[in-house]
Amino acid sequence: MSNFKKSTLAVAVASGLMAATSVLAAEETKGEQALQLKEVMITGEKIQRSEEKTLSSVAVVTADDMRSHGDQDLQGVLDRTPGVYAQSGNENWGIRGIPVSGFDDQGPAAMNGAVSVYVDDALQANRLLTLNPMALWDMEQVEIYRGAQSTTQGRNSLAGAIIMRSKDPTFDPAFSVRSNVGKYGERGASAMANGSLIDGVVAGRLAVDYQTSDGYIENDFLDMDANQLRSSNIRGKFLILPSDDMDVLLTFSRTKQRSGINAVAASDARPDYYKLYENTETLHTLAQNTATAKVDYRLDDFWTLTSVTSGTWSKYDSILDFDRTTTVTQTAPRHNEQTLGSQELRLGYASDRVNGVMGVYLGRSKGEIDDKLVSGTTVALNQKGETKIDSHAVFGELNWEFVDDWQLITGLRWDHEKNNTKIDYPVRLVAVPDPVVDKDLSSSVLLPKIGISHDLTENQVLGLTWQRGYRSGGVNIRTRSRHDTYDPEFTSTYELAWRGNWLDRRLRTTANLYHTTWKDQQVSFRNIADNTTQVSNAADSRMIGLEFSAEYLVTSQLLVNAGFAYNDTQYKSFVRDGVDLSGYEFVNAPQKMANVGANYTFGNGLMIGGDVIYQGQSISNFDTNSAREITKVRRNDSVTLVNLNAEYPIGDLTLSGYVHNLFDEKYITNNQGDTLLDVGAPMTLGVAARYDF
Repeated sequence: MSNFKKSTLAVAVASGLMAATSVLAAEETKGEQALQLKEVMITGEKIQRSEEKTLSSVAVVTADDMRSHGDQDLQGVLDRTPGVYAQSGNENWGIRGIPVSGFDDQGPAAMNGAVSVYVDDALQANRLLTLNPMALWDMEQVEIYRGAQSTTQGRNSLAGAIIMRSKDPTFDPAFSVRSNVGKYGERGASAMANGSLIDGVVAGRLAVDYQTSDGYIENDFLDMDANQLRSSNIRGKFLILPSDDMDVLLTFSRTKQRSGINAVAASDARPDYYKLYENTETLHTLAQNTATAKVDYRLDDFWTLTSVTSGTWSKYDSILDFDRTTTVTQTAPRHNEQTLGSQELRLGYASDRVNGVMGVYLGRSKGEIDDKLVSGTTVALNQKGETKIDSHAVFGELNWEFVDDWQLITGLRWDHEKNNTKIDYPVRLVAVPDPVVDKDLSSSVLLPKIGISHDLTENQVLGLTWQRGYRSGGVNIRTRSRHDTYDPEFTSTYELAWRGNWLDRRLRTTANLYHTTWKDQQVSFRNIADNTTQVSNAADSRMIGLEFSAEYLVTSQLLVNAGFAYNDTQYKSFVRDGVDLSGYEFVNAPQKMANVGANYTFGNGLMIGGDVIYQGQSISNFDTNSAREITKVRRNDSVTLVNLNAEYPIGDLTLSGYVHNLFDEKYITNNQGDTLLDVGAPMTLGVAARYDF
């Protein structure tokens, strides 16, 4: 062979080797890049951003997260979210030490709350949030915002907001069914159907879920289950694409829920696990319908016009054992109806350096009350009332990268509200301070937000924001009370946020450090003069805290996560029932919370996951003597829970199971008094089978 041919062959072999090496290197690089945590986009603040560019303290849970943790309902998500406290049955939960109903809790008829919860852009009625845990069947994403969201969400988001979004219709046909069984009579069935109705123009999705359980509390006097749970949800969605520039999404949902009582008997503040002794069955039922129409119209490459129209109609009925004994028969039947309607129109702008939104909001809420006190067969008291609230707002937010790696964040909301409340007592065999009430009040507030963020590196972001939080005033609607008006309450929060990505984006960390001052705080207290419960702007307080979370994709099969929250709450000025509580922490506000979890998927598809969740102790109530001195501070227990879950696919069939409270921990969640307490759920377990066509 000539030297020329040898040289040519050598060059060809060398070129081939170099090409093969390049391909292998490219494939290796591609494989390395593929081993990354998925980027999560959030929309709850009405500007679409990635989680790592969002300074608000937000925990985002995707459909994949829900499956890997075995979440059955919203409580499972809340339990492992740093900065959110919860208890079994979802009756009492809150964000950063603030209960979902606020510290002025006025019962299920209240139109004000401290946390707004939206499902598919429809605001949920307050009682739905504390009745049964909200099911997560066919849910796409849950965003939990910790801290005031008043600039974007308005009147009922002083403590935060939860934005839930179910899966949207697609044009690809799909069908799923699931059946589940578990301890304490748990039974359930779910189904989903999705597909094209008019090819390329209209797609539809229908999701149905029904769950039932006997509960773990027994009413020994009536020889029956004390907290039987029933819930059903039907959701229909239609995606309409009339043109390339317009999307129309219609959502209709009906929810029905039933529950009993979540308390147990106690002797000298020691719980009788899990027994109750009452001669009347406690029953809560709620039926709610929601409808939403969302229209997105893309004007050009930068501007999008969005219209969101929503309505919520709910009816709540209950009967309570008013005397809580087996010897006296006093009951409290309730019937409440609420209608929530809103129209929001917003204009969004998105470019390389500027993202913003501006909009207007119109809302109308109406609540009707019909509460009774029945002694034997005699109606001793009947309160009827009606609350109408009209809300108007103009809002906007602008994120501007004014120089490379530096971003200015500004937001402003002007909120105006009118409230008319009427209350009457057609029957009042017992004394009533205000037998007839007809009160009008209005307020206008400005809610600014300003901040700055800096991209320290491509994967590290540091930001500082300040914003004003707000919850509107109203009229005290508690039965047999002085129906006085109270003013809005305000918070001022400075928050330092840090977002980091490490190890080629396999490790994601987030942290938020905050300081909140609270003025004109709405609180309830007992009026000593006439022994009635009042609501007033009677407290000032502050909160200092830290929320941290991390998620690490160790290998393509192993994912671990961890979180921690520290929340130091304190009343700076508050006298309740003649007792000075200044210096004490908030009721039901644990100072420390932590969680750690892991999820491993074997080669055959078997997935095993587990979570360890810690919630610290908290004050529940105060015992006082005749001199109005604190004699005892009641506390809820600290607890560490271990939850496990597993999933195994067999073709189109997926088998799954869960165990909650693996070591059967017994603990008090609401130390109300010596004879009645709320306690956490014992060990529960369940299995499910899902078939995807």
